[in-house]
Amino acid sequence: MKNGLRRFSFLLFPPFSLFGMGHAVAEPVAESLDFGLHLSRLDTSLKDAQQPVNITVKQAGIASFDISEQTLQPGLLLGYAYVSDIDQPLTAGMELQGFYIGPALRGVLIDSRRFTVALTGTYLYQRVKDSNADQTVTLEWQQPQLDLDLLWRITQRVALSLGEQYGRIDVDEKIKGTVDQTVTLHAGPTLGYRAGLEFDLGGDGQVGMLLHRAIGDGVEIYFQRQF
Repeated sequence: MKNGLRRFSFLLFPPFSLFGMGHAVAEPVAESLDFGLHLSRLDTSLKDAQQPVNITVKQAGIASFDISEQTLQPGLLLGYAYVSDIDQPLTAGMELQGFYIGPALRGVLIDSRRFTVALTGTYLYQRVKDSNADQTVTLEWQQPQLDLDLLWRITQRVALSLGEQYGRIDVDEKIKGTVDQTVTLHAGPTLGYRAGLEFDLGGDGQVGMLLHRAIGDGVEIYFQRQF
């Protein structure tokens, strides 16, 4: 989707080209991969049976979609996750690190010269861990999410991005050591929104920033290119 909506999510099957042998002339290869670098921060509040737990999640990863088909595009999210500022006595000062991964599927509903509308579903799995002298803490995180996005190209180089998000977070917090316990935390389901700007760098490359207010409050910066 050369001029379509570009998101953070990475599908790790790069495009392949088959070149003719001898005197055969290779035909032009259409773009088949939307690949991006995604950096984000999310501040959210997870609830257990007793009280809310405030938490900060930072992610750095890649996002890619197979864009060989215009209307239905599979993708993959993959990257590094860092969790800090957990508002709990047992985890005070801990900085949990790990990874996130998840499939995605994007449906392009409208793709015109000025507007692109897309519906994207993702299912994120995240696992982070840290230890101190007394405790080992592991968070296993599942986050299903549905996004409806509108990209409005104001000028040839600048586009406005508006979207709605619907999703939830389910976390198993496993603590081992001086205290052994497993706590289930959750947030949502919540309907929220996001908005931002995208700038066309030419050569099928874009950079953008989005502000999120849904399951949590956050900011996302992305750099992407189509191949």
